Amino acid sequence: MALANKKSASAAAKKKKVAEKAPIEKVIAQDAVTTNAPVIAKKAAKKTTPKKVAAAKKRPTVKPVVVAKPVPSASQKAADKAIAAVAKAEVVLAKVNAKKAQLAIKAKTSKTATTKNQLVAARAAVAKARAALVDAKKVVSAAKFDLKVIATEAALAAKAVKADATVKALADSLAVKQKADLAKALAVFESKWLAARARRNARKLKLAEKNALAKTAAATKKIKAKVSALNKAKATKLKVKKV
Repeated sequence: MALANKKSASAAAKKKKVAEKAPIEKVIAQDAVTTNAPVIAKKAAKKTTPKKVAAAKKRPTVKPVVVAKPVPSASQKAADKAIAAVAKAEVVLAKVNAKKAQLAIKAKTSKTATTKNQLVAARAAVAKARAALVDAKKVVSAAKFDLKVIATEAALAAKAVKADATVKALADSLAVKQKADLAKALAVFESKWLAARARRNARKLKLAEKNALAKTAAATKKIKAKVSALNKAKATKLKVKKV
């Protein structure tokens, strides 16, 4: 019985070991599959993808447009600085006013010399801060006035440039028109002058032709008279010979 129990116990232990090994082997097999899966997938992808891949078209690089910021002038910088000083002076005045208000409340309950001196000092600080604020505002007003003067001068300069450009454009257009008008006037004058000269030449030609005809007629008449005279003389000589 003891031997049978030992055998059955050893068989059960073997089965337990086999059962324990089975999940471990299964897990190892699954791990192998999962770890080898990317490699297999890569190989499959390599096999399926063609060897020659068309080169992707490069996108044109678009350069960002850089907008040049206007450089502030010295007057503008001074105005900005003065405005910042006013803001700072207002903050200081607000602080000393708040401190003075606190000390005034404290002075109502505490009548010590220290409290009174602190209140006097706070009032003096408020007066000083107020005066500093007034001065800062005066500086701002002066800076704004300078800016206004500069802007007015710039506007006047721009108007002067525009006026010069307008005058120059008018001068150019007038010069072009002058050339065109001169060409027209010369053409009209030439036409009229040629017509007048043609009429004058026609009159001269007509008179010359008349004179030439008159001279020709007179010469013809003289020649005819001379010929008839010669003919008469010849006839007279023939008659004398016959007699």
